[in-house]
This record gives sequence, structure tokens and C-alpha cells, in this order.
Amino acid sequence: MALVTTRYATALFDLASEKGQVGEYQEEAEGLLEILSNESDFIALLEHPSILLDEKLNLVKEVFEGNASDDFVGLMHLCVKKGRQNLIIDILQKFVEMAKVDQGYVTATVTSSVPLADEKLTQIKSNLENQTGKKIDLSTAIDQSLLGGMIIRVGDKVVDGSIKGQMETLKTSLLNIRLA
Repeated sequence: MALVTTRYATALFDLASEKGQVGEYQEEAEGLLEILSNESDFIALLEHPSILLDEKLNLVKEVFEGNASDDFVGLMHLCVKKGRQNLIIDILQKFVEMAKVDQGYVTATVTSSVPLADEKLTQIKSNLENQTGKKIDLSTAIDQSLLGGMIIRVGDKVVDGSIKGQMETLKTSLLNIRLA
């Protein structure tokens, strides 16, 4: 499904690029994501097997026509017609990611065992921007199994500074010594 999601998001991105409105489309996609994430029942209705296709298309039209651009309403219509309504949120997320990359952003995730203070997150973001030379879109995650420290993912690179990660590295080293 990742390929299908990427295909739809790329088509939307290409359309936004042609119109020179990537930023505007990104804002609209983020707004739609917020609405759809808060209204999980809407996607569930679109996926319900006993609701007819025409009813689903009318539902999309009633809810979004006049509240979203024709291109986004068209995207949702197409997804429903093709039976891919379950991918709408993923497509919008992928599009937003593509738009951010286009604007020079890199996604970074900080995973820690406890929530980090805003000042610490600001410091981490600033350090990452200095190191990468790019704007950082920072998100956080909590994983209580880390015991302490943090894991930072920037794009496809991972820096594991967690106590759990250090213990795993030590365990592997000790096993390699014993086997040698």
C-alpha cells in the first residue's frame, strides 16, 4: 500500500507544484488531516461495506465541498471510487512530508523515556539544524523501555543515546568476546 500512497501523494504534489501552490496545498492538507484524525468515524463510514458507493461519494461531497479545494475533494472522491478510502489520511500525510522536503525541511524524531522540557527540545532542534544545515520538523515519542537517554532519528540516520541501546551494545560486545 505504500506504493499506492506514494503514487497518489506524488500526483497531488505535482499538481500543487504546477500551480505554484505547494505551501497552500500543504496548509490545506494539514487542516484536513487534523479534521480526519479527530473524526475517525468519518473514515469508518467510508469503509463500511453496507453503505453504497453513491452514498459515500455524496457524503464526501456534503462534508467537504465548499470547505476544501476541488483538488482535495477530487482526491477523496477518487480514493472512495477505487476503494482506497482507508488510505486518505496516509496520502495526505505523505503529501505533507513531500511538501516539507520541498521547502527544505527534514523530519526528526526524538524518542525518550519521559517527556522532554520545551527548552531541551528547542536546544535539540537548534543543534540538529546547525549540524544538517536544514530546517528541522521535530516530533517526539515516549518509550518507557529506554530507561533513560534518548534516540534521535533524522531522516534515515539514527543516533541511539539511550541507556537501553548502550546496554545492548555492551551485551553484543561481551558476547563477541566470549565467542572469540
